[in-house]
Amino acid sequence: MDVKSIFDYLDYREYLKDHYDSNKERNSFFSFRYISAKTGLDSSFYVKVLQKQMHLSLKSLPRLIDFLNLSKKESDYFTLLVRFNRAYNKDEMRLYFEKIIEFRELHTNTLDAEKYHYFSKWYHVAIRELLNYHRFDGDYKSLAAKLNPPISEVTAKKAIALLVKLGLVKKNDDGFFKLTDQFITTGESWNSIAIENFQREMLHLAEDSINKIPKNDRETSTVTVSVSWTCFKAMKERLREFRKELLEMARIERDPDGVFQINFQIFPLTTIDRSEDAQ
Repeated sequence: MDVKSIFDYLDYREYLKDHYDSNKERNSFFSFRYISAKTGLDSSFYVKVLQKQMHLSLKSLPRLIDFLNLSKKESDYFTLLVRFNRAYNKDEMRLYFEKIIEFRELHTNTLDAEKYHYFSKWYHVAIRELLNYHRFDGDYKSLAAKLNPPISEVTAKKAIALLVKLGLVKKNDDGFFKLTDQFITTGESWNSIAIENFQREMLHLAEDSINKIPKNDRETSTVTVSVSWTCFKAMKERLREFRKELLEMARIERDPDGVFQINFQIFPLTTIDRSEDAQ
């Protein structure tokens, strides 16, 4: 087997696993003991790293990078991956992930950066939904003014370029931009971070809407309750079911004339006893 480019990986341990399998297939002498002799890393520890049970230390990287025969760019990227995968909190993960995205933009043609940027700004998603009913033929000034809050003409033009590049919209023969059937897939390593950024943006907009949007044009309600952990999980499931109902209502809508954001939040205001999970 051939090892993919290191820039195709978001988990350095998957790269090391593929590197090991590839070399083991071609060279009978290649083993964990051989790697240990060349890098100084304990062979049993290296196995656990490949099994995602342990992480490499930063001080062990120079000898391993030398053993992997990585170029300067590859070495920098590999180090970023290690720091990203070793991150202990969301802020740290986001910091290194954004550096990874920036690195990929400079050195690869992958669409991961564009996918990340799609969720990084609320208006990318809003414009895509707007094109579901708005006949847009390149009048970026008009398009930008339709959003609430409005964006600049330049920003709208960049947003359309991104949507086209991702294959989410296309220009038809009649000169108007329309939605495609393509969606950004989920389940990738970048996705949870990108979605969290998107949710933060939408929560900020929701906060602003209280002062900027007339009460009759929005619905804002809150409720604070005391329930069991079991009931909390049931409420989460009901929210998921309700979200599906709303999506179905939107799917069968035949005459849309606006784009609306619907947020659901349910979170603890106290410490939680999860003992009921063990029952």
